[in-house]
Parts: sequence; structure tokens; C-alpha cells
Amino acid sequence: MKAASLVLIRKELETCTHQRVIELALKLTRFKTENKELISFLLFDADDIDAYIREVKTEITVILEDINMNNMYLAKKSVRKMLKLITKYSRYTGIKETEVDLLIFFCKSLRKSGLPVSHVKSLSSIYFRQIEKLDKLVHHLHEDLQFDYNEEIQLLKM
Repeated sequence: MKAASLVLIRKELETCTHQRVIELALKLTRFKTENKELISFLLFDADDIDAYIREVKTEITVILEDINMNNMYLAKKSVRKMLKLITKYSRYTGIKETEVDLLIFFCKSLRKSGLPVSHVKSLSSIYFRQIEKLDKLVHHLHEDLQFDYNEEIQLLKM
């Protein structure tokens, strides 16, 4: 079965009643957790992005505190889990600055965590890929923000 285009879906939703749109949204939330998280963000957190970013940072900190420092394979999996969360949560906001803020926080937290980032090749490659990603993201921001973020990124490169 082929999905309809976004334009066709929008036109059909415009013809639906208010109650029908609510039913469709509730049915959509039942199928995937990600859909439920997105609707929760749009309903409850979209008005206060700063509080949302603080919640995500707290979640990242909790995951970082629970990392198994003795097994680098499990540590690498936890680091990738954090990056997956950052990508998902920043996609919900649709704001590039959010992703930049979260990635900078991730890189700073990873350096402070005590993980041997510079000694374990897989962790160092993950870390430096995030810094490269930050460089690309910052390039698309406003000039004033670029200057501020570039200073922080230069500190992370050291």
C-alpha cells in the first residue's frame, strides 16, 4: 500500500470534522511511541523550549551516570543511545539551535564523564564526528550565534 502525499492528506484533513481529526490523532498515537512523544511535545512542551532542553539534558545526564565504565562495548552502546535520543528530540523541535545546544552539552558531558574518549578509538571517532556535525550545523545559523557556538566548539576540539 502506497502512502498518500502530504498535500493530499492536508486537503483531506481540511474537509474532516474537528471530532474526526481528534480520533485520527489518537489512533495515530497508539501505533508508535515516537508519534506519542511528538504529540506530547507539541501539546505540552512546544511553548517552553528551554524547559524541554533542560529535561533532555537531564535525561542525557542520567544515561551518562549509568554507563558501565568497565566494558567499553557497553559504554559505546550507551553513547550511541544518547546520540539517538538527541537526534530524535531535536527533530521534534525543528530548531537547529536546539540540536547544537544538545550536541555541545553531550560533548562536554562525555569529556567530563571519565570515559577514556581519547584512548578508545570507537569513542573518539564518535566524539569527533559530533564535533564535525556541530561545525556543519553552526554554519547554517545566524552570524551572531555562529560566533558564540564556534568559540564553544573550539574548546571542545582541544
